Amino acid sequence: MRVLLAVPSSPARLHNLVPLAWALRTAGHDVKIAGRSSFVDEVLRTGCVAVDLEDGDAAGLAESAALVEFAELWRPEVVVSDARAQAGTLAARAVDAVAVRLLGALDEPDAGAADTTFDTVPPSLRDTGTGARAVRHVPYFGPVVVPNWLRRRTRRSRVLLSIADATLFEPVFAAVAGLDVEFVCATDPDRVPAGIAVPAGVRFVDSAPPAALLPTCAAVVHDGDAALALAAAAHGLPQLSLTGSALAARIAAAGAGHVGSAERIPELTADDALRGAAHALRDEIAALPAPRAMAAELTR
Repeated sequence: MRVLLAVPSSPARLHNLVPLAWALRTAGHDVKIAGRSSFVDEVLRTGCVAVDLEDGDAAGLAESAALVEFAELWRPEVVVSDARAQAGTLAARAVDAVAVRLLGALDEPDAGAADTTFDTVPPSLRDTGTGARAVRHVPYFGPVVVPNWLRRRTRRSRVLLSIADATLFEPVFAAVAGLDVEFVCATDPDRVPAGIAVPAGVRFVDSAPPAALLPTCAAVVHDGDAALALAAAAHGLPQLSLTGSALAARIAAAGAGHVGSAERIPELTADDALRGAAHALRDEIAALPAPRAMAAELTR
């Protein structure tokens, strides 16, 4: 079977499609991922075949004459689109293929125009009234090299600090001072504003790849990164989102995390109820149909 995937120029959105692409390829199907010229190298990094769509703006994929033209040439049976790649549905209609939409952490469900919609956000964190069908989220962040420092066992609980906004360092460091926890922060220490004391438990590293790091963590603190939030949920980790978002609010409502003040960081490793809710969310995600089941259903 020929399957064409359409994705806008967003690594997070591409990464949400990759587990399905791999499942389809492993099952023996011919899979290609279409994106803008500026995004082709990112597609190639997933190990998949890329289709270079030269026309249109650099970021979006709402419309693409090149995508429709390629579909008419290649004649895929199924076209899978990201929610922001509506051109995929148009291409499917042009060749009478099945139009499939795959939602991720960055999306909110709506009626849509696809024949079938799948959702990698678990039902407990999503309004399921639109008829989207749940599929297991498999975290993927691109190629990863396990850093040498991660090959050594830590003596303390480990928490990932994923902070892009430098103004958040001061309240975070104030909250973690004195805790017997290793806080891993993948940033240049020079980004910490002058005059802010760095607690002894904070460890700065060049890189902290979530695929390698999350299985070793007890919790995650982030600044609203939806992809990281969903990955933390899949690993059963309590989390704190320092900024609000719909997904973060639902995780907090499920009892698996908090939203807002850095003062709640100590609760992440000390609250048994929080940890239990995070484990329940992990188990819910693990029980959902895997991408290979979705691939088999598309074949049928």
